[in-house]
Amino acid sequence: MRSFRIFSVWNIVFLMAIVVLFLLVVYPMGSIFQASLLSADTGSFTWDNYLSVFTTKFYRRCLWNSFFLSALATVFSVIIGVPFAFLTTRYKLPHANLLKTLGTLPLILPTFIGAEAWLLLLGRNGILTQFFHSIGLNTPSIYGWQGVVLVYTLQFFPFVFLMVSAAINSVDRSLEESARNLGASPWRVFRTVTLPVVTPAIASGALIVFCMSIENFGVPTIIGNDYKVLAEQAYSEFVSEMGGNPSMAGALSTVLVIITLALTILQKVFVERKSYSMSALRPPEILPLSKWKTRFAWLYCAGLVFISLAPFLVVLVAAVTKTNGPVMYYGQFSLDNLAIALQSAPRPILNSFFLSTLATVIGMFFGMAVSYIVVRRRGWTGYTLDLVMMLPLVIAGSVLGIALAATYNTGPVVLTGTWVILVLAYFVRKTPFSVKTTSALLHQIDASVEEASINLGVPPLRSFMKVVVPVMLPGIISGAIIMWVTTLAELSSTIVLYYGPWSTMTVQVFQYIGSGDFGPASAYGAILILSVIIPLFLLNKFLGRDPMQSL
Repeated sequence: MRSFRIFSVWNIVFLMAIVVLFLLVVYPMGSIFQASLLSADTGSFTWDNYLSVFTTKFYRRCLWNSFFLSALATVFSVIIGVPFAFLTTRYKLPHANLLKTLGTLPLILPTFIGAEAWLLLLGRNGILTQFFHSIGLNTPSIYGWQGVVLVYTLQFFPFVFLMVSAAINSVDRSLEESARNLGASPWRVFRTVTLPVVTPAIASGALIVFCMSIENFGVPTIIGNDYKVLAEQAYSEFVSEMGGNPSMAGALSTVLVIITLALTILQKVFVERKSYSMSALRPPEILPLSKWKTRFAWLYCAGLVFISLAPFLVVLVAAVTKTNGPVMYYGQFSLDNLAIALQSAPRPILNSFFLSTLATVIGMFFGMAVSYIVVRRRGWTGYTLDLVMMLPLVIAGSVLGIALAATYNTGPVVLTGTWVILVLAYFVRKTPFSVKTTSALLHQIDASVEEASINLGVPPLRSFMKVVVPVMLPGIISGAIIMWVTTLAELSSTIVLYYGPWSTMTVQVFQYIGSGDFGPASAYGAILILSVIIPLFLLNKFLGRDPMQSL
């Protein structure tokens, strides 16, 4: 009964966690909603800002564009992600594990770097554009909605792949065997048995792709031309040099949050209409394919991995290529771009490492505590904390950045314009990754082990540190690495919250791309890519753990 006392250690930790999340998520979002209900001219209460979203032609077009891009990217991600998951999980393919590992890498690479890479490939002076023109072929323009959907699809399809792969591994083999024994063909077994069972995973992956797409503003800004979306326009309204409109920015941000929350609820209702539970005592077997089918399946999976990762190889090459603004002199080696990043302007690199590391350390300890409460404390305490902790995942980074900047711009605590607000934004945006990875392992630790330590007189907090934490260590490290690499690549909240001296690598890449100076952009992009991939490689090598599979 000791652990349920009002002033027990874990009750205090729970209250502290709720206060932190309230100050960094709930209160800022409430403030931005309040601002959206005020007139920009008189400061009086009004619904005009929301009416403008749905009655003004420009804002309606932004809303439609956001839905259109996100829906297309979601459909294409499902179309290519589901077969990739089935082929690499259910069938014997050469180097299947390598294909699955490489297939997850697009998740932790910044989307705007993907946009830059596709500009280098299919832009007006791109490598492939010039090649196709030399043989008399005209390629579709990368600019506009086509390019945005291309980048979204290739960057986000691993969400579908990861979730479907996990669902396939949990399918009970006896279900499929029963269908085959009744005379069903392999295709009918897949269509009527396997596919319905993994439907929740497909729906979850599709939801994440849609939310990630609708909240992204870097890619539409870079290659969308005049194809405006809600996230981009909310940012523009907030930081406009011609006099921003915080009330309108708040209304657009609130609409984005309502859309993502509504879709999350709809997805949950859709999945819970039916029961998908099974014994899962006999995991599905890995089946062989005929020679030509194996070749076809391998070519599909390897080709998809190559296409999704090839643009980033282009960035690495461009970093050591002689450039003049947007013109790349391929074949002419030069270290000038790297010299700019490493010698002339190293501050953004140091800023990125410092801010990411500090946010990760804070998030790692915070995530451990939250995970324990969520898993061990059943009932309203764990449920409430779990719900609030997951809110940042459905709030666009730019929206949360706008909310934090507007909330802590005045008053007793002024954080806007400091590096502290960047750390707090990173911490609250990425800690859910740490919570998810550590919670997964904590579920596997029998509570009786910890209770035995407490019964022997060891205080609860000390028992947690000595008994539970060592077992959770792989999940803690995986969560910390994922937090670090995704924070390092964070743009949406950074572009709203940073100020001059605290520019990061992502901001530098974004600004250089915007000015058409691809050389320095590629140099910073290459450093960012290597900084992201190397920790993941080391984690996979020394811990034998694929960090993205931990999610």
